[in-house]
Amino acid sequence: MRGDDEGVGTGAEEGDGDGLATGIGGAYEVGALPRAWLPDVGPEDEDPLGGTVTGLDVPEATAAEVTGALVRLLGSAVPVGSPDPEALLIARVFVVDEHPSAGRWSEGERRSVAGLAAALVARRGEEGVEALVRELRRSARGDG
Repeated sequence: MRGDDEGVGTGAEEGDGDGLATGIGGAYEVGALPRAWLPDVGPEDEDPLGGTVTGLDVPEATAAEVTGALVRLLGSAVPVGSPDPEALLIARVFVVDEHPSAGRWSEGERRSVAGLAAALVARRGEEGVEALVRELRRSARGDG
């Protein structure tokens, strides 16, 4: 028979050397995971980016500009209906929340971009996000 604490863990604990900040119950602070995946961020760096750069290396853009890029990438396959919940979560975390301009978008704009990004993720996976990054960079340069 197990004791009260036996076999119970919260995952990564604070100061366990993995470079990720955790809070009560082992929950990661917002942005800790994506920052930890950036190659130029080491566990010893508290916040070497100074909070000014996100994990999505794209230029500032309005939600309408990002929506336009997503529609171009999806072509005639623009979704109708509710997106896949897992793809939606990935889109919210790795596309919307990591976009440098997302803080200025309305909640409705964020939902709209997340829905389209989820369709792109569901269809093309990581390559879809990479294509979006390329498209947003190209649009910012005036190539698109």
